[in-house]
Amino acid sequence: MKRPRTLQARASRVASDAKRDRGGMVAAEFSFIFLAILAVIIGLVEVTWQSTVAAALDRATLRASRFGITGQATRPNTPADITCRSQTIRWLVANATGSILTPERILVTTAAVDSPSDLNGTATPGDGTGGQVVTYNVTYTEPFLTGAWLNILGGPAQLVHHAAVVVKNEAFDNAVC
Repeated sequence: MKRPRTLQARASRVASDAKRDRGGMVAAEFSFIFLAILAVIIGLVEVTWQSTVAAALDRATLRASRFGITGQATRPNTPADITCRSQTIRWLVANATGSILTPERILVTTAAVDSPSDLNGTATPGDGTGGQVVTYNVTYTEPFLTGAWLNILGGPAQLVHHAAVVVKNEAFDNAVC
């Protein structure tokens, strides 16, 4: 014959059953925490990459503008099909960062004025002549590494980076390109 269970024995059994059933709850809690941590890590990687692209674009724009002020037609190590200053400036922007920037996504625009006081006025498109003030505007479109996730959430698939530099050309003989 079975002995009747005491209240203490029943409470102990209920407590042990609850401990065994808690495994599913722990798994659910872990999945929520894991997804949140994963989202933070993906976000940090994305921000780091886009910041790297922006820094590379700034560096490339500065390097190209430093070459542009000299008035030289080309520089050493440029490809043979590049024969003039404006082509070299665009080539420098595309190649100044190694393989970080994709040349097809780079848009370089330049405009020249005669003096800094004319910057708010009408500028002449081009790389300018000797002694002119030139504005270099470079735009680069970089897709997000996590573009698929952003599209699902209704966000953009890419980020547009801008870099601008204003320089004064050295006095040089004006060569037409």
